[in-house]
Amino acid sequence: MKTVLRILLVEDDKYFLLHLKDILKPFGLIEAASSWPEAETLLKSESYDLIVTDLNLPDGPDGLRVLEFAKNKKVMRLALTSSEDETLISKAYLNGAQHVLVKSKAKDHLPAFIKSLMAQRNESEIERLISLRFPTQNKTLIANIRKLIVSPWQGRSLLITGPTGTGKSVIGKFLAEQITSQNAPFIHLNCSEIPDNLLESELFGHEKGAFTGADQKKIGKLKAADGGVLFLDEVGTMSPAMQQKLLKAIEEKTFYPVGSTEAEKSSFTLITATCEDLHLKIREGIFREDLYFRISGLTLHLSPLSERREDIDAFVRLFQQQSPRRFILSSEAMKKLINHSWNGNLRELKQTIMSLADSGGGLVDEQHVESALGLKEKSHSTGLINEEIKKFIETNGLRQYFQLIEKEVTKDALKKHDGKITSCIKELKISSSAFYRILQEHQITQ
Repeated sequence: MKTVLRILLVEDDKYFLLHLKDILKPFGLIEAASSWPEAETLLKSESYDLIVTDLNLPDGPDGLRVLEFAKNKKVMRLALTSSEDETLISKAYLNGAQHVLVKSKAKDHLPAFIKSLMAQRNESEIERLISLRFPTQNKTLIANIRKLIVSPWQGRSLLITGPTGTGKSVIGKFLAEQITSQNAPFIHLNCSEIPDNLLESELFGHEKGAFTGADQKKIGKLKAADGGVLFLDEVGTMSPAMQQKLLKAIEEKTFYPVGSTEAEKSSFTLITATCEDLHLKIREGIFREDLYFRISGLTLHLSPLSERREDIDAFVRLFQQQSPRRFILSSEAMKKLINHSWNGNLRELKQTIMSLADSGGGLVDEQHVESALGLKEKSHSTGLINEEIKKFIETNGLRQYFQLIEKEVTKDALKKHDGKITSCIKELKISSSAFYRILQEHQITQ
């Protein structure tokens, strides 16, 4: 997308004009006018990409004339106002405004709306950006990512779901870049990697001496994300107590560092991600429903790689490009990669490609891939089927054998985890719907 814009600001308040210039500086070259006549002269003689105008100029609502003129010249158009007059706002849209924003909220929201307008004007460029960072071929996923890019959702919350290793962090960072200015902070925290007794300090910070080992003051992730994006990965692993504190902080945008009696403020856009079934956790009383509703204002789901095999070729090429060493994959090698189960999804695929890059051969064939994946040749037995199993299948059929395995493995898992369904699902690596189907079909009681 074009990142250097020619921008015309039409604003008669010289102090607010300086404020706007500071906000829009990352977007390109800025010229200013303080009235409709000045703006008209510039619009007639110069070419602009974007017009940002106050609706109420010195001679009345002359911002309407700026919008109408800019619309006829096919320039992107944003209007600012402090007025609550619905008639004026309606006229602004009728005269060509694409968005009308509240002036007092300009710092927090103007960049996101400008990026939205740029994205809408550059649909083909959006697909190119997606292909460079996350080259999925899945049309539904592309459409959902594109929708998030062109929608000015800064200030709302986004929840990204999907199995581990599907690229939730990559997508989260990519989307954050599209809704914030170039220098805005992006703060990432994997909640599953921090013990619960330390997570509060990581999120909210702490004062010197707040607890044993707190030798100096610490700035928390919430404060560090002020003006940018806070990305909380594996949010489903938080304890209920931490969930309550996080909910209060993101609703009020204020929080107390550990050991402090003074509240701190932070304005950020929240993106969360999880590989867990939060609906199931809510039913089990492990995850707060009110927090779920707060973090899932917008949602994006990433399916496992096994359900979008059309993506494997593109991601193999991407990971090849990321390696400093060039190597060639034979068609048989690529076929082996495409047909692999990829339980670890993109993370496993990337590790495999990097392993192939580090191996000695520059021409990679099927045997090299099998070696990298730790597979045995097809002619070798897996050791998972013995003579007793073979006889059972010959007598009763493969389907009945599968049903027997489902039943026994599920019962063992329930016993091992004291009936905790989330733990069973995680160990068996199946969906919650598949787990409940097994319980119902085999009449297994917890």
